Amino acid sequence: MSPAVTNFVFEAVNFLLLAGALGWFVFKPVRRALEAERARRASEEEALERLKAEAEVLSREARGAREAAAKEAEAQKTQILARAEAEAARIREEARLAQQAGRSALEAELASVREAQLASLADAVGRVAGDSVSHLLATLEAEPLDAALARAACAEIGRLNAGGRTGAVVECAHPLGDASRSMLEAALGGPFEERVVDELGAGVRITTRDGQVEASAASLAREAARAVTAAAAQVRSPEGADG
Repeated sequence: MSPAVTNFVFEAVNFLLLAGALGWFVFKPVRRALEAERARRASEEEALERLKAEAEVLSREARGAREAAAKEAEAQKTQILARAEAEAARIREEARLAQQAGRSALEAELASVREAQLASLADAVGRVAGDSVSHLLATLEAEPLDAALARAACAEIGRLNAGGRTGAVVECAHPLGDASRSMLEAALGGPFEERVVDELGAGVRITTRDGQVEASAASLAREAARAVTAAAAQVRSPEGADG
């Protein structure tokens, strides 16, 4: 074998031995480092996936909490609006009732004022009617009027208890005539005490133990006033209006 071939073979063997030594001492740590890096990256990716999953869960929980909070807020808003509407309705109803009560009170006050005015008017009309009757009777001749009223009084005396007629007092506007006195004595069953009272206007007022009988111009005027006042009251009342 030539020296060149021998030298080539020797160098090739040395190169292979060197490459093997380098592979054993250099590439093996590199491979271990690469494997460690791959394991670290795999662990990081696994941790990242776990964090992503946890973040997704937290995101869903947060979204659910927001939706629940929004629903609760909407429900509270609805309740607040309902309470506000109920309160507004209550205030409107109280205002309506207060207005109605005020209107009723005003109507009652106006009705009371009208009633008082009508009552005063009725009384005034009654007084005018009484005065008119008194004036009319005053224009008549005294003696015939006294006699007519005395006869009317005798008719009323007949309704009294006979035992209570004695000792009567007869008040008259003018001194009694003989005919009137005799008529009254017959009705009373005996003599009586006579008194002249100008305020009677005409006629007589007889007082007995069983009661009093009056047939005078003053009594007729009072009756006329009462009748006119009662008629006016009947006209102004609802019952009188319906009648």
